[in-house]
Amino acid sequence: MATEPAELFSALIDRESVDPDALAAALEDPAERRALVAFARLRQDLRSPVAGEAEWLATRLPPPVGGATRRAWWLTAAAALLAAGIGAGVFAERYAAQARPPLPTRIVQLESVSALR
Repeated sequence: MATEPAELFSALIDRESVDPDALAAALEDPAERRALVAFARLRQDLRSPVAGEAEWLATRLPPPVGGATRRAWWLTAAAALLAAGIGAGVFAERYAAQARPPLPTRIVQLESVSALR
């Protein structure tokens, strides 16, 4: 299966596996070698920073999370989990109480009618 040189070079630049024989055949043509160089330049241009990009990012990025802030988040998460656990326990107890019959408050003994005569 013949592969277009542009597809082959694109795969090579994207760090995908390519057929070495097809690559060697494509690099024999001077125009294709220039195409490979063009792909490499394009990749470099896309990865290089733009003028003023570092300053813009420095003003837009949030400050790094320090130890105190991280500890506060940990305590908040622990409190939320504790509250969720207590809430789930209360809910489960109420649900279980609805499933069983109510407890008797008094016991009434019935005597048979024949015993009364």
